[in-house]
Amino acid sequence: MDDIRPATSADVDRLIGAEAHPAAREHLRERWRQQLRGEALFLLARRDGVVVGHTMLLRESKYPTVQKAYQPAEINALHAYVQGRGIGTAIVAAAEGIAAEWGRAYIGMAVGLDNPAARRLYQRLGYEQWTGGRVLDEWTENDADGNIVHTHRDPCDYLLKPLASNGISSPA
Repeated sequence: MDDIRPATSADVDRLIGAEAHPAAREHLRERWRQQLRGEALFLLARRDGVVVGHTMLLRESKYPTVQKAYQPAEINALHAYVQGRGIGTAIVAAAEGIAAEWGRAYIGMAVGLDNPAARRLYQRLGYEQWTGGRVLDEWTENDADGNIVHTHRDPCDYLLKPLASNGISSPA
C-alpha cells in the first residue's frame, strides 16, 4: 500500500466524476461534508497513485447504545476494491492508528450478517462481538436534490477492539 490518508477535494471530485450513479455521487459528497464538519475522515487507500479502497472513520459510533457503553471511533463502509491483497487490512490498521491519536480507547464497526468473509477478517485482526446485541444500520441513498432514493435497514453484528495503547482488556 502506498498510503492511506484523508480524501482531498480533488480526490472527491475525481471519485464523483468516475461514478455513474447519481445516488452514489451524492453519497460521496456526503462523506466529504462529514469530513469538512470534523465528524469523520474519508480515508482513501492508494497503490501506485490509484485509489484502491476507502472507508469512513467516524469520531463517534452512530449507534447510541454502543456510543454510550464504549465511546469508540467507528469504521464505517470499508471497501477494498480488490479483495485478498491486504487493502482492507491496511485500511483497518490506518484507522486504528488515527483512532488512537484521537485518544479513543476502542474502535468498532458494524458488520452485515450477509458478510461472513469481512467478519472473519476483522476477528483475525482482533475484533470481538460486543455483548449488547445486534445493531440496526439505517441509512439512505439520496439524489443530488436530497430526495431519498432508497432507505436501508440492515441488522448487523457489532465488533469492538480495544486499542493497544489504552491498557484496557477485551470488551467481550
